[in-house]
Amino acid sequence: MKKLRDAAITAVLTAILILIAAFCISGTVFCQSKGKAQVEEQSWRILEQEYAARVSSLLEEKGYCNSGITMNRVTQEDGSREYTVTIHHRRINRLDAGERDALLKECEEIAFPVEDCSIYHEFLETDS
Repeated sequence: MKKLRDAAITAVLTAILILIAAFCISGTVFCQSKGKAQVEEQSWRILEQEYAARVSSLLEEKGYCNSGITMNRVTQEDGSREYTVTIHHRRINRLDAGERDALLKECEEIAFPVEDCSIYHEFLETDS
């Protein structure tokens, strides 16, 4: 009887230790994947900032200093990203349609460093 009880206690303790080990391993894997996702997101932010800086430089060359540039991102389920780059400058609003289209085409020629991204450019329309 004592042998059966000792075997049962040993089996229960072994099961508890196995569960604890499995919990610790899954926690480690979860933390590593979370850290990898944070590093990847940070690298995307750096790419986005560099792209916005290149657009800003182009606009400054064209005489539109201190232009407002906003990048909105939509991430699809497959991991691809779509960006809408909205540009605002009071003097751009005063351009005629042909000049605005030419400036927009120049902005669109700036390549985003990742190929599977779609980028759309637009000017913010204001009443002023």
